[in-house]
Amino acid sequence: MVGAETERQWAYSGLHLVLSALVGSLDPGEQQELEPKAEDLLDSLTEEANAYDVARRLQALIGRVSSPVLLSVDDAHLLDARSQEVLGFVARRLRSVPLAMILAADRSGDVAPFNGLATVGLDELSPSEAVRLVQRAGGSQMSPRVAAAIAGRVGGNPGALLDVVSRIPAEQRTGQMPLERHLPRSPVLEAPLREELGRLEAAQRHALLVVAANEDRKLAPVLNALREHGEGLLAWLMNEHLTEIDGEFGLQRPVVPSVVWHAASLAERSRAHEALAAAYDGRDSEQQLWHLAQLRHDEDDERAAELRRAADHALARGELDRALAFAREAVRLTARDSERVERLLLAGRLALFAGSFQEVIGVAQERFRLDTSVQQRADLALLEARARNMLDGDVAAGLITRHVEELADVDPNRAARMNLFAVFAYAARMEQAEADRFLTVAERYAGHFDDATHLMYRRASAWLASISGDLSRALDLLDDTAGPEDIFAEAEQRIYRATVLLRAERFDTARRLLRGIIRDVRLRESPLLMSAAHAALTVLEAKAGHLVTARDAGNEGRRLGAGGIWRAILPASMVRTYALLGEEELAWACHRDAVERARRHSDGWTTALLQFEAGGLLLAQGRFDEAIATLERARRFALEHVDPSLLPVEPDYIEACVRAGDLRRAEIALTEFEERVMKTPTVWAQHALARCRALVAEGDESIGLFKVALETVTEALSPVELAKTTLCLGERLRRLRQRLEAAGWLRRAKVLAQECAAVALVDLAEQELRASGRYSSGRGDTWDAHVEGLTPAERRVADLVAAGKRNREIAADLFVSVRTVEAHLSRMYRKIGVRSRSELASLVTSTNDDHLDDESAPGEPAS
Repeated sequence: MVGAETERQWAYSGLHLVLSALVGSLDPGEQQELEPKAEDLLDSLTEEANAYDVARRLQALIGRVSSPVLLSVDDAHLLDARSQEVLGFVARRLRSVPLAMILAADRSGDVAPFNGLATVGLDELSPSEAVRLVQRAGGSQMSPRVAAAIAGRVGGNPGALLDVVSRIPAEQRTGQMPLERHLPRSPVLEAPLREELGRLEAAQRHALLVVAANEDRKLAPVLNALREHGEGLLAWLMNEHLTEIDGEFGLQRPVVPSVVWHAASLAERSRAHEALAAAYDGRDSEQQLWHLAQLRHDEDDERAAELRRAADHALARGELDRALAFAREAVRLTARDSERVERLLLAGRLALFAGSFQEVIGVAQERFRLDTSVQQRADLALLEARARNMLDGDVAAGLITRHVEELADVDPNRAARMNLFAVFAYAARMEQAEADRFLTVAERYAGHFDDATHLMYRRASAWLASISGDLSRALDLLDDTAGPEDIFAEAEQRIYRATVLLRAERFDTARRLLRGIIRDVRLRESPLLMSAAHAALTVLEAKAGHLVTARDAGNEGRRLGAGGIWRAILPASMVRTYALLGEEELAWACHRDAVERARRHSDGWTTALLQFEAGGLLLAQGRFDEAIATLERARRFALEHVDPSLLPVEPDYIEACVRAGDLRRAEIALTEFEERVMKTPTVWAQHALARCRALVAEGDESIGLFKVALETVTEALSPVELAKTTLCLGERLRRLRQRLEAAGWLRRAKVLAQECAAVALVDLAEQELRASGRYSSGRGDTWDAHVEGLTPAERRVADLVAAGKRNREIAADLFVSVRTVEAHLSRMYRKIGVRSRSELASLVTSTNDDHLDDESAPGEPAS
């Protein structure tokens, strides 16, 4: 139950609440027995009733309760004084009855009757705890970015956080619409401040309104706006409400400005904006313009034109939030439809980069209300199509087709641009046939392309070629021409370019492009671009075998709230990364998240990707039949595409078939895999094919094929793939009773896996080493087993290391540089499977003469 301030003056009103709740919570038998006694007690609760006598009677009543009861009273400081006395008395004497009492009270209130009770003091939540509470309260659709913003505005009061979240619309919680400038009205926020704010003088209230109206958090303009009221007011404001950090102000209690703003009249708010406009005069013309615009409540084309120019200037500087704010105000104050549409397009495009997709749709649908031309309607429709694509992956093909038909004769260049958007959207979903269809339609208007459309056509063609297996053509079509008109559009094109490059295994170039976006401080205000760059980097680093980097990029992308196709692909792409890192629970959690997102998008590509990832997890768990069934479904989708690396399901599928003993199915899949690799022979595909050939082969032939696979390694190959192949070779050798050589390869696999943090592969290597009867540290092997794999120069270096010589001494003895010695050592560590010169020296100097290549492992019968 909850104490109510409105009943605080009524004697024993709180006890009425407590008794009613207590009796109502009992089972029917006890309720029937105690209800008459409770009614007698309630009838006796008059103004004259002695609190001590009432407490004794309540204690006797509670003593008759036999079933456990938890009595919880929130806001107990708001109970009337008599009820507090009675409950305090009884609460100290509950040890002999099955009833527990929790009284939640504000210590600043009158709670003396509760003194002496066991007390737990609750401070405000820390910032990270506040964010987690907001995320839980907002549900699975709560954007982490929005949760952080809400927690920052409210502070750490749990009740206030929960109440505010409940009042924020779903579109704002997901980040599809921007949060309002001030928190929503909330009695939970207002109640603790009501008495304090009611005592404020007019100048103090005005000072807080100036703080609330300030947009850029600069302290100097606030102080300048209030200086005419005297130093005393400024001292009060700084002492009671603000903090200073590098020329900007922070709020000691973040909720105060919102509460004050909602309580103010329109005239009071206007005076705050007037004061700030005067303070910015001669210091920041754009901020002055902003506050002057807030004073206008009707249309003003002249001021709207100024705001439009200010938006352009802010955009050129990369200040997205500021540019968007100016663009919104320009739309609000514009009277003429033709100019309003142009400003709507700017505001919508900026809102798109800001991730406010529902806002963009609302802007675009103004075309139904305004007097627009065919071209303007098409531009607004394209804006809506882009927002819907980001929101739920929808291509909005019908919308595009309708407007293309209207444009075909009037503006074929615009018609082509709408079709090219559809090419990008369908290609992102790996729907190659639909992308081809829209590209063909766009090509009908090729004679009307302007430079920007021609550049867009080349990029769309490159994107489509990259999923069609024609990687050479895709690379030829890419260029560095700076077509976009601002840094945000340019960054979007760089993400497209990087995605094509990573498909072509140009990892270094793609990485530089993506990291350039992530490090560009001008782009930090665009969650759309930053999340897309992190998502693309996640896929890239996973392909390159940099698992920790992939995990970190993926977590940041999810925090920012990836849009469009990345919403589902990002968590799906993290499944295998987490699994390889040994975080199986997190892998399955990502899988569940991606399944839900893919279901909402009706996305066949992501569904197939998820089947591939789930199949890989099942394979790692040894559930081979389930893995085959799951991977088979993903494989049907993969076979629709020429490039086997788009959905790299076949290596896992072939391995699962081999381990399940279904060699016939594995051989059929291998033949199909070989045909596809011939058409798109990427580094990954060639190495994976070589490993699959070895897996399907038997006996000594398989050993030779594994070694061929390892001989064809290039720098572009992921170390994870190299570790897998090395592990498979060691495993096959052990099963062929060649245990000594197997141990060497397994140790190499372990070192390779450790270097890329692939804990799951490290564990598998350890299991195989234990099964081989070899100690897994790398010191239970003989030097002779490795000598043949070393060059003469490496052997000489190893002998000198064993003799205790330093690198500089070895270099002098061999007449080579120190760097050459270090290179020899690095190669030997990898070949042998040791991690330090001490392990190498120990192996060389050991007298272990165990050469039992054919000896059975302990507990394993010889064949």
